[in-house]
Amino acid sequence: MNDYKRFRLNQLLTAPYIFLFSATFFIRFPFFFRDYIDHDESTFILIGKSITDGHLPYDFLWDLKPPLLFYVFGSIEFLCPHSLIAIRLFGVIIIFISAIILMQIAKTIGAKNSFLIALSYVIFSSLFGSLQGVMSEHVAVFFFLPGLLLFLKNKKLFNLLLSGIFFGSALLCKLNFAYTVFALFLYYFIFYYKSTGLSSTIKNILITTTGVTIPFILIAVPYILQNKLNLFIDSVFMATLEYGHTTKITVFHKLSVTAWIIVFGLLVSVLAIKFVDNENKKQAGMFIALLAGTIFTFYSSGTVNGHYLIQIFPFLAVLLFGFTLKREFRPGYLKYAVLVLLLCIESYIEYYRIFRQYSENSTFYNGKAFTSVNELKRLKLDDKKIFFADHHIGYWFLNKYPLAKSITHPSSLSRPAFFKHFGNARTSLEEIKYIMEEIKPEVIVSRRENLSFFKENSPENLYFDSLMKSSFITVYSNPKERIFILKKKEN
Repeated sequence: MNDYKRFRLNQLLTAPYIFLFSATFFIRFPFFFRDYIDHDESTFILIGKSITDGHLPYDFLWDLKPPLLFYVFGSIEFLCPHSLIAIRLFGVIIIFISAIILMQIAKTIGAKNSFLIALSYVIFSSLFGSLQGVMSEHVAVFFFLPGLLLFLKNKKLFNLLLSGIFFGSALLCKLNFAYTVFALFLYYFIFYYKSTGLSSTIKNILITTTGVTIPFILIAVPYILQNKLNLFIDSVFMATLEYGHTTKITVFHKLSVTAWIIVFGLLVSVLAIKFVDNENKKQAGMFIALLAGTIFTFYSSGTVNGHYLIQIFPFLAVLLFGFTLKREFRPGYLKYAVLVLLLCIESYIEYYRIFRQYSENSTFYNGKAFTSVNELKRLKLDDKKIFFADHHIGYWFLNKYPLAKSITHPSSLSRPAFFKHFGNARTSLEEIKYIMEEIKPEVIVSRRENLSFFKENSPENLYFDSLMKSSFITVYSNPKERIFILKKKEN
C-alpha cells in the first residue's frame, strides 16, 4: 500500500484543514445550546457525571453501552463541569479529527478525492436527526479510524500494536465494531498472505489482536480491584449478547428492516469494483469488507437507527468518492462552501431557533428539559425526589441522578431482559411498582400523561395511569410542547 507524507501539526493552519474545521463548527454550532438531541447522549452525560463523583460505570447507573464511552464523557465533565457547550464542542473536535484521519487514509491507499471524502464525513455525520449530538458512533469512529490508518501503514510491531489499541478503544465505545475488525482481519488474511507470507500475516493479525485486548484489560482493572468483575462481564458482554434476542426477531423482520441498507451497500460495492483502477482493487475490496462487516451488525440486531449510519459513512465515502469516481474532483473551496450551505438546512433552522430564543428570553439555551427545570424551580419542586420519565437530561441540570439503574435511560424500563445483568430480577411492572411504592418519587416529569416506551393499554401503563389519578395532580401541562409535570398529593 502507498505511504503518505507524514502529517505535521502546522498543516492544521493550511486551507483544507481550516475549511474542514470551519464547516464542522458552522454546521454543529447552533446545536451547542439545545438541551436534548438524543436520549443516548443525555444518558452518556449522566453516567459520565457519576464517574466524576467516584462511581464505576454500571455500578451506580446503568446503560447498554461499553464503558470507555462513559469515561470519555466523564473526562469532559471533569475538565468542564456542567458545560453543555464543552460536550458539543468536543463533538466538533472529534469529527474534525476523524475527517483529517480519513483524508490520510485515502492518501495512504491511493484513493482519489481525499478532501471530498473528509468533507462528506463531516457533513453526513453532523446532519439529519440525532447526529447533531455526540453519539457513541462518533466516538467509536474517532478511535477506529486511527487504528485503521496504522494498520494500513508499514506492518511494524509498534504500528500494529497501537492499531490494535485503537481498535480495542473503538470496541469499548461501540462493541459491534468487533464485526468490522473481524472482517478486516479476514480480508487481510485471505488476500494478503501470498504477498506478505503466511507466517507474517498471522503474526501481524496476532500482534494487532493483542493490542485490541489491552484496553479491555485496563478498563477491567478497577472492577477487579473492587471485586466487581462479574458486573463488568455481565454489563459489557452478556447484556450485549442479549440485545437483538429479547424480542425474538425473525430473519424476515431483520431483512425487512435492513434490506434497503444491504442493497445500497451492495450497489456501492459493485460500483467501486467496476470503476476502481486495477492497482487499487485490493484496497477497494478491503473497504467493501469493512462496509459489509458493519452492515451485518445492523442486520443481526434488526435495527438501523439514523445514528448507526455514522459507522459506515467513512467506508461509503472512500468507496464512492475515492474509488468509484474516475477523476479528481477539484471544484475549489468557494464551491465546496456553497455545497455545505445548500445541505445544512437543519443548521439554519436551529440558528433561527436560538436567535429567537435569545430575543424572547435573553438566552441561547433552549429545549423542553430547560422548560421543565425552569417550571420545577418556579413551582419550588426542584429539591424534591424527581422521576424524569422523559427529558431526563433534567437530572443533570438539577445536579441530580435517576432514582434507579433501570431508569438511567428512559427506554431501559421497558427492557426487563437487561435487569438481570445489573442484579435485578424484577419484571417491568414490578420495577415500576418498586419505583413508585418503595422509592416514592414526589414529582414526575414526562412528555405524555403516561409512560413512554410502553403501549397505552399495557399493564405497566394501566398501573401507572391508575396511580397518577389517585395519588398525583398535574401542576404543569403543555400538550403542544409535550411537557407534563405531576406532583404527589399532600396527605
